Amino acid sequence: MWRKSVTNFRGFIRSFVENKGLLWIFVIGISGWSTVSILVLLKTRYETDSTTIGVSTAYSRWINTFPSIGICLTKSRAFNEFKAMMREYFQEDFAFSFTRMIYEYVFLNPNNIFTKEPTKNTSYPYNFNILDIRRKMFPTNCTECFKEIYFRGELVTDCEEIFKFHVTEMGYCFLANNLLDYDSIEEMPLRYSSLDNNRSLRLYMRSSVMYKYEMYVNSPEDLPFFNSLTYTISTDPTTYAFNVEEIHNHEGVIDEPISQRKCKFPSESSIEGFPYSFSACMSIIRSEFEMKTCDCSLFNPKDRST
Repeated sequence: MWRKSVTNFRGFIRSFVENKGLLWIFVIGISGWSTVSILVLLKTRYETDSTTIGVSTAYSRWINTFPSIGICLTKSRAFNEFKAMMREYFQEDFAFSFTRMIYEYVFLNPNNIFTKEPTKNTSYPYNFNILDIRRKMFPTNCTECFKEIYFRGELVTDCEEIFKFHVTEMGYCFLANNLLDYDSIEEMPLRYSSLDNNRSLRLYMRSSVMYKYEMYVNSPEDLPFFNSLTYTISTDPTTYAFNVEEIHNHEGVIDEPISQRKCKFPSESSIEGFPYSFSACMSIIRSEFEMKTCDCSLFNPKDRST
């Protein structure tokens, strides 16, 4: 019985192979099934390869404002690509040590200050403006970084309606819902009502070998700064949930001397082009410390001195 079954199976295989029409139908069917499976896998990967920010509040209000979201460019492990980009832009091959130094300085921020000093009597026959290199090599338009944005489950057709480009002390950043761009919270685009079930912001980012992304979640008056808590944006689907609380200072705090509390109240200070905030205060303290220590400070897009 077993031999008869094997013989019948061999006969079926032989006749199937000899009938080339059936063979090709089978091959094409398997190929089509594989293609469809790959497309479904890619579609699923695309739909889940995102960063989602969800919020809840510790207070009751009919209309609520989403926190300020900052997406900043940070250094990736792509020195060879950076070297090739330098060669392409400037049509010249630079010394390895010089290119490495420029690579570090282009991504300079208070958290990764470049401390390596040049060897004694070392000089470079090049004259570059780091800020010019940044402008040449890194995106300043959100369309180059964001593939798609969804707020409350709805597609945002123009990323510039949400994310505005700014140079901060943390480098090149795209800020959403920040008072740097709006006169009041009521003008901000990311707002939701207490009836909305979906209160999330979902981001699909474009990948780059030159840089990675770091996310900052702040109050609308704050900017990304050196002591901010950051969240890495990876290629894996990630969801962050935040509970928003309102914190009020004790009324007597303003009576304390500024030298003791270090930071001022908005009514005590005016910085042109910037809303005075905790992050602005921290940046001023950092800058003053750097000037006192080494008579130099990192680049800031505005003069924050009071």
